Amino acid sequence: MTIKRFLGLFFLIALISIFAIVYYPKTTEITSIEVNKDPISSNQNSNGDFKEFNESDFDFFVYRAHVLSSKDNADKLKEKIVNNGLPAFVESFGDKGNLHAIYVGPFLSEDDIVTNMDLIKSISESNNGEISRWKL
Repeated sequence: MTIKRFLGLFFLIALISIFAIVYYPKTTEITSIEVNKDPISSNQNSNGDFKEFNESDFDFFVYRAHVLSSKDNADKLKEKIVNNGLPAFVESFGDKGNLHAIYVGPFLSEDDIVTNMDLIKSISESNNGEISRWKL
């Protein structure tokens, strides 16, 4: 009985060894690495092509829904707009920062605002807002 166990163990070890040899991942040896030491300009990619950006590439559009004197009311209205799925932010201005404009956006194009105008007006409770260009 012990000889059968030794033969079985030998057969199992031989089978595992064959699988390890046949299916072991192939490796390749790296002999050298080429490194380009020429400096690349910050506005140039590795092919030498330049990508030009205009100021208008960074223009977005916003809808100014309200101007309020209370920061708390402005924040509440902004949260209401955000909770309904639209981006919004509050910007303070005036001599002492005592006026707070609630903007809906930014949007990529003016058409995005016009398309959603009814939804924006109903959520922001505004009928006389204005669309303006917003730059980063």
